[in-house]
Amino acid sequence: MLGIYRRFARRLYPWRSLLLLAALSAGLAFVAVLFAGAEQGAYLLPLLVTALLCGCLLLMVQLFSKLPRGDVSRWRRWLTALVQWLMALILTAILLVWFFLFLKTLSAIIRQLFF
Repeated sequence: MLGIYRRFARRLYPWRSLLLLAALSAGLAFVAVLFAGAEQGAYLLPLLVTALLCGCLLLMVQLFSKLPRGDVSRWRRWLTALVQWLMALILTAILLVWFFLFLKTLSAIIRQLFF
């Protein structure tokens, strides 16, 4: 799991500024729609899902793009690997929640369009 996150984070590293911009814009749009009123409430969940996804991807890039240096002690490398492993578990849980919200959003869109 840690290897997958590291490879994915290294590939997303050049796109981190775009991910930050997307997460901030989705978050600001969520707040704007939240305070706009009830007539635009249908856009709240998709904006929240988008902001969570961009935030998780940005968190993944920040946490897993750099490998621990080889010139530090063995215990420090072990502690760094342990912390990264724990962060990978937490990020996996967040991504599972995001997937649930995505499915809920998708079902709401399909229900609104076809039923």
